[in-house]
Amino acid sequence: MNKWIKIIIAVTVIAMVAFIAWTLRPSAPTPEYKTNEARIKSITRMVELCTSDIHDEMAIKAHINGKWIVARQTVEGRIRFDLDSLRIEQRGDTTLVYLPRERVDILENAEPGAYEVLDAWDARNSVFSRTMTAAEENAIKSKWQEESRKRVYKRGYVRQARKNAIATLTPLLNAMKGTDDKNAPVIIIDPTPDPRP
Repeated sequence: MNKWIKIIIAVTVIAMVAFIAWTLRPSAPTPEYKTNEARIKSITRMVELCTSDIHDEMAIKAHINGKWIVARQTVEGRIRFDLDSLRIEQRGDTTLVYLPRERVDILENAEPGAYEVLDAWDARNSVFSRTMTAAEENAIKSKWQEESRKRVYKRGYVRQARKNAIATLTPLLNAMKGTDDKNAPVIIIDPTPDPRP
């Protein structure tokens, strides 16, 4: 036999043996992961009626630790009513529904240009002025968030939102059937017609 044929046969046999040995080798054990059974602790449903969205631009002039800032900020917000908190009272065939206390959410607008510092200065050190830290600026924003909430009440947005809620709920609740399967009258009462923060 030719020398080259012997070499090719030997290489082929070695390759086949190596392949068979590789496929028959024991595989690594699959790791076992232990998980606890999933359990639902509680389910909370909250039905909200959002009656007004707020979009407002306001000027901020404030100071902290002797540092002053003048800025323009865009404020977003919502006035909501938790319908799970409706107080319902039955008087004869009439149902009285009392509108709950509103929830005013004020949020900072995160869009570019929604917050702009117009001027900043250090009243204590005019030569070596200190810059306002992020924590100080956030403290000012937090204070002005509360001011924005008061402004929403002062401008009558909450009063209008309560009227809108009554206008929305009245046809909805009047369409429901009473206990005797007839349309019973439903009266929605606003216990706080002049809401304050």
